[in-house]
Amino acid sequence: MHEHVELFRSIIEDLIPFNKMVGFKLLEVRENFVSILIPYRPELIGDIRRGSIHGGVIAAAMDAVGGAAAATTLKHETDKLSTIDLRVDYLEPGQPRDLITEATVKKSGSKVIFVSMVTYHDTRDKPIAEGRGVFSVTRTKVG
Repeated sequence: MHEHVELFRSIIEDLIPFNKMVGFKLLEVRENFVSILIPYRPELIGDIRRGSIHGGVIAAAMDAVGGAAAATTLKHETDKLSTIDLRVDYLEPGQPRDLITEATVKKSGSKVIFVSMVTYHDTRDKPIAEGRGVFSVTRTKVG
């Protein structure tokens, strides 16, 4: 998987315009797992009274990192992946500081991949949001 780290970095940080605008940074990628950093910027605030991060930023990060984790299970460059369902449970307001979002593949089938996600500030033991993603996969038939 380490040979694909720069490809994942390029996709997450540069090639997807929305990710680039928000400022996602790849932290780690390995089979069945991806984590990203969302550097804090005032433009990410969604509740000006509390100063908390917009929930849409967190949901978008979960979708991006969940899809990236699902992509670690792909075997061919022609395989296709798309989001079927995304659920986000917001547990605490996101404070005006950096966030980390991680995704772990729970099951990778021939047509569907199930992923769990978590977003936190300092430690995953104190999540501000948890999520579940379901991704459709079209795998290239070999042979």
